[in-house]
Amino acid sequence: MSKLPPGPRFAPLQTVRFVLDIDGTFQDAARRHGDPFTLPMVFGNMVVTGHPDGIKDIFTADSDTFKAFGSAPLEVIVGANSMLLISGARHKRERKLLMPPFHGDRMRSYGRLMAEATVARTATFRPGERVVMQPVTQAIAFDVILRAVFGVEDPARVARYHEMNNETIAAISPVYMFFPPLRLRALPGWRRFLKAKKNMDQLLQEQIDERRRVGGEHQDILSLMLSARDEAGQPMTDAELRDELLTMVAAGHETTALSLAWALFWVHRERPILERLLAELDGLGPTPEPEALARLPYLGAVCDETLRLRPVVSIAPRHTVAPFKLRGWDLPAGTGVAASIWLAHRNPTTFPEPEAFRPERFLLRKFSPFEYLPFGGGARRCLGAAFATFEMRVVLGTVLSRCRLSLVERAVPRVVRRNLTLGPEGGIAMIYEGPREQAAARKANGG
Repeated sequence: MSKLPPGPRFAPLQTVRFVLDIDGTFQDAARRHGDPFTLPMVFGNMVVTGHPDGIKDIFTADSDTFKAFGSAPLEVIVGANSMLLISGARHKRERKLLMPPFHGDRMRSYGRLMAEATVARTATFRPGERVVMQPVTQAIAFDVILRAVFGVEDPARVARYHEMNNETIAAISPVYMFFPPLRLRALPGWRRFLKAKKNMDQLLQEQIDERRRVGGEHQDILSLMLSARDEAGQPMTDAELRDELLTMVAAGHETTALSLAWALFWVHRERPILERLLAELDGLGPTPEPEALARLPYLGAVCDETLRLRPVVSIAPRHTVAPFKLRGWDLPAGTGVAASIWLAHRNPTTFPEPEAFRPERFLLRKFSPFEYLPFGGGARRCLGAAFATFEMRVVLGTVLSRCRLSLVERAVPRVVRRNLTLGPEGGIAMIYEGPREQAAARKANGG
């Protein structure tokens, strides 16, 4: 008879802890109960592992062993047709349709858009100004989504998208996401979210209709999605298109934005790291090409170490639809299983002194996909991983090539839940000291 690994008890309490402090909850459970452990929650048991062997068990298993886990929190945001929630043959079909625009030359062609969005947003900075970086990086990442994914160029329409996106994000609450019985129209917060979601859906449908009406050759991802056909010659439906676009908005811009904010914090907190990174960037001149930025080894290592130390999403969950063996435990069908990204990235055997920010780790060795997994893994690895890492390198490199910045506070910010993602409390406040060349000249002159 199957038996689950040990773990804490009382599902309502563990669910609340999971929502408020997922990483602390996992750390405490692993310390008390070992690896793997079972975390009981109101939407089902979750067996969690952070060990490379356990993660390998999950990521190398036949994809038909699992279906998506956690539809209750996610479906309300991204819709039932999202890649995050569908499973089986349908998941394989959608993944095949969506994969081409996120890889190869098509993806790299978006580098210019990423650099232009970064230059435009940082051009508004004024010397001596206090700038909270997370809203800035979020605006940059959303600009990239609008142009590269949606093909939106009109300034008025860009502004409307930003307004709708900000309203939707502000209306999302973990309370409604993780506790479906509280989704009551009598509650103002839930009504506000439903209104914001409806407005965003309408805006996305308008964009789909417009792109379909205009037709012709376009390089934005929506156009490529509209032209994609499966093996039976069938296109994606409007509902599928809408939900996948929402997924790209929800999972594709805020995650990158949070990682960029963290990267700016870490490199400015550790002066030797900043100096080494700036010296590498100087070799490309004042206006580096996106492709050249993406190839810089130390810049890449800084981004990789940021994603290790502060993964924006902490787990890669699944739901078993067949019996499954995890590190010797025979789990029955219907059990949630999860690879803990946070625990894996803090394994001292893999990453000595795991709390230290050390980009050189990624120059000294290559980690397996069961040791380092910021985008999950296996058949459900994030489809936009290559796009996100490329964007992170281009944006961070462009910001540092243009701007002299300093931290307002060097203390490491507390990690707080925003909705599905985890970010730095306060958003990383910095002082803009001026354009990099001017700030350097003032420093040389003792100013």
